Amino acid sequence: MMKRVLLSLLITSCFALPMSGSQSTYNGPTLHDTYEGPLVVANSQLRYLGEDMLTFDTAGYLAQHAPNLVPLRPAIDTWAAMHAIHPRVLIHVLQAYWPLAATSATAGEKETVHQIATALALIYHEQRPDPLAASKSVMAVANAYHLKVELPTGLATSREVPTRNAPLVFGWFQPPWEIGDTWAGGGAHGDTGSGTRNALDYWGEYRNWGADLSQWWVAATQAGTARVWSICSVSVIHADGWVSTYYHLENVQLTDPQVVERNTVISNYANDEPTALCQGGSSTGPHVHSALYHDGNRVEIDEANVDFTAFSHHAGVGQYDGNCNTSWYNHDTVGKVCPYADALLNNAPPPVSAMFVDGFESGDTSVWSSTTP
Repeated sequence: MMKRVLLSLLITSCFALPMSGSQSTYNGPTLHDTYEGPLVVANSQLRYLGEDMLTFDTAGYLAQHAPNLVPLRPAIDTWAAMHAIHPRVLIHVLQAYWPLAATSATAGEKETVHQIATALALIYHEQRPDPLAASKSVMAVANAYHLKVELPTGLATSREVPTRNAPLVFGWFQPPWEIGDTWAGGGAHGDTGSGTRNALDYWGEYRNWGADLSQWWVAATQAGTARVWSICSVSVIHADGWVSTYYHLENVQLTDPQVVERNTVISNYANDEPTALCQGGSSTGPHVHSALYHDGNRVEIDEANVDFTAFSHHAGVGQYDGNCNTSWYNHDTVGKVCPYADALLNNAPPPVSAMFVDGFESGDTSVWSSTTP
């Protein structure tokens, strides 16, 4: 049985290290979240659940409602999954952007999908407690881009979705690389570069674009059903409402869909920028971007909420915190590891099932131990 134990850690200064990181940031026209009109889309209709990822047919929906956008299906699926924004809503906003024009999945078109999906996510996830959050999101994008968005009337009607909060889950997810390998991790950040810090960037060893990265394999954090959205993006739908996402990939080893186990190899992470950014976005170097959602909501990756089998992460201050005085990893056997240091060994076995109660957490630094009492 695994348990958590408190460790006393010496705070040390962070030293300069090479960094890799994802940049899924919005840089389009100014967004205003001031809409107070009637409901145009229910919050439950904008949430993208794991169950939706397994059942919603994006290609079929495009063929019926927006055939000119069919070439952009991989980009739509990628950014819908990456930001937990339902592709049905995203499609109708994109249809207003390209009302009749044919698309051919150019880099610019894919980046437009990325920007609009990121804009929707920015407003929605930050306004989520507001019953008008989804409507504010859609209207903010429509006003910023001067679009006439026409949504099916049914989207204003709530659908039944889980309303539970994410449980505290400790030692159920392994790190997203193979057991036995040692990688580095960055600072926690939101999947749009802001807000709830549900994402981390990892790499096997720092290398520049063009290096041979074939020895480093991204692996499933827990069992589930994998969806391959494109050549560089995958999601795994786990039990109990959890979804993990992976971006900047290449050499994907899975079919779509495919049942996977914990530690199943997914892919390498890309060694060239065009492949890493196959559906848009930006990156400062080779790595995998991995994020967690529960029932379509972001989950803060901090030791008080989510710990991995081999380590916990003290998320620190703000986005991408790389200061070892405020942000660090607590490794089960290695001890304290600073962000961006190649010292995160994936070595700890998981418990039989997820633990949803953390009796040891008291606000102090803590870490997994595989000691049997």
